[in-house]
Amino acid sequence: MAKADTMEQKIAKVEAKMEAKQAAQEVVRTTSGRARRAERTSFNGTEAKLRIGKQIEGYHLHILNDVPGRIDQALQAGYEFVSPDEVGGVANNVVSRNTDLGDKVRFLVGQGPNNEPMYAYLMKIESDLYAEDQQALQAKNNRIDDAIRGGKPVDGQPSDGTYVPREGIKMSRS
Repeated sequence: MAKADTMEQKIAKVEAKMEAKQAAQEVVRTTSGRARRAERTSFNGTEAKLRIGKQIEGYHLHILNDVPGRIDQALQAGYEFVSPDEVGGVANNVVSRNTDLGDKVRFLVGQGPNNEPMYAYLMKIESDLYAEDQQALQAKNNRIDDAIRGGKPVDGQPSDGTYVPREGIKMSRS
């Protein structure tokens, strides 16, 4: 098992990150010779925190949290684990010391209910299977929308506690 970083090593890493950030913000020269500010990323929640740069042709990639039963469900539905080689190696936010897991790509995503680390795994499914799943999901959503527009219970099931006005429910498709 690898040793934890010393305080000096941690400080050096933070300083290196700060220097890299400052360098990215420095003024750069365009081909016309005018000064402009370097491109930057936003910090407003619109950028994905877990992102895979390289896609695998013929597959849809998905990152799944390792909560009880979720990975097993995915495997039964046709998903497979992705190895680091398939996506060009491990990135900064991928846990690279995963000798206990073989060659699966995983991300540290938070804490579980008992403060243990929670991981998410990068998985893939064939594109045609993913498309079938999406069509089935859209069909279900369409049935629900139609029931709402018609003021009827969803799937013909009585919906206790729901209110439908006397004039019904009106929705327009835009």
